[in-house]
Amino acid sequence: MKPRMLYSVEDNLSKKVLSNQQSMHPNLARVSNKHKDLIKYQNPIGAETARILKATQEQVERHARPLIMDCGCGTGESAIRLAKKLADHTIVAVDKSSHRLSKAKKKYLPLPENLIFLRANLPDIWLYAYRHKWNIKKQYLLYPNPWPKQEQLMRRWHAHPIMPYLLSIGQNLELRTNWKIYALEFAWVAQYFLNKKVEVHGWLPKSPISNFEMKYLKSGHTLYRVNIVKDD
Repeated sequence: MKPRMLYSVEDNLSKKVLSNQQSMHPNLARVSNKHKDLIKYQNPIGAETARILKATQEQVERHARPLIMDCGCGTGESAIRLAKKLADHTIVAVDKSSHRLSKAKKKYLPLPENLIFLRANLPDIWLYAYRHKWNIKKQYLLYPNPWPKQEQLMRRWHAHPIMPYLLSIGQNLELRTNWKIYALEFAWVAQYFLNKKVEVHGWLPKSPISNFEMKYLKSGHTLYRVNIVKDD
């Protein structure tokens, strides 16, 4: 029987990820090879979701500003900071939870003019962006759920069949995580698909981008960053 995943609490601030997986997953290469062909992921996008994404695309194109995406924005702290810092960009902040987005909209009124909150499943928006050739300057994946049990590999973004699409759109993709194995796996898959060196670096931000990042720092977690810049 596999040991149960454990967590420990540091200073009552944040739970540190512990797992029954102590290194990169042994099935990662097999799964990545299976997903390498883009044609294999052809999930339909619902009509209502397509309508919302089309309207979002039209709004972005009207403003004609560089597009930044905050993928899995939660309650919006990172999106607000990005919008204020990059006033000459359009920030599209995506989350699947209407409850979290509702909290964000109420908490940060008035919202920055260059910020669009969008409720959608990330695989849908990545697939739509690929099919409709969205011109994305940068995408952020900030502290996604690591799904740290060994048997949860397929729930991680880098083991999802959408990963080739995610890597094919946009000029720059940045992942931040507080679980080193997640960063190592993400970098390995990106390197496999892009055929270029992708590295993992320790990350110590001067100004945390979200409350999660601040909480992890105060809890003594080591943070990791994978920053992928496409070749011109």
